[in-house]
Amino acid sequence: MNIEFEIPDEKVQNFSNDAKTELKNQSCRIAEEIVDEASRIEASRRVPESNSEVTQSNVKEAATQPRMIVAKKKSWFTKIIQLVAFVSSLVAGSLLDTTKFTETNHVIWFIVMSFIAIGTTVYLTFNQDNNG
Repeated sequence: MNIEFEIPDEKVQNFSNDAKTELKNQSCRIAEEIVDEASRIEASRRVPESNSEVTQSNVKEAATQPRMIVAKKKSWFTKIIQLVAFVSSLVAGSLLDTTKFTETNHVIWFIVMSFIAIGTTVYLTFNQDNNG
């Protein structure tokens, strides 16, 4: 099926020829993904032994599915920070023994682990968009 759409020239006036070609390729890829997803949505809702018909609402739903948005992969740095946050939270929790808080060494380790756990969690929370 041949589908054509118009994009005003002023919106793509600064695009190089390679950029225009890539825009066409990505538009085709996204359109194919919407078609595939609309077909899956229709198939999941179809009554057995009935004819297949993809409707406008299936296409709209496929286009607005959160799955259509490509999620960024998490970097190694982010994965390491998540691991540090997890481990430091576990260690800080295991060090939370009020009977041992009379020992200076124990208190220092608890405070250090708590700060690491809080710091890494705050970092991950506030950089959620950048971390994938």
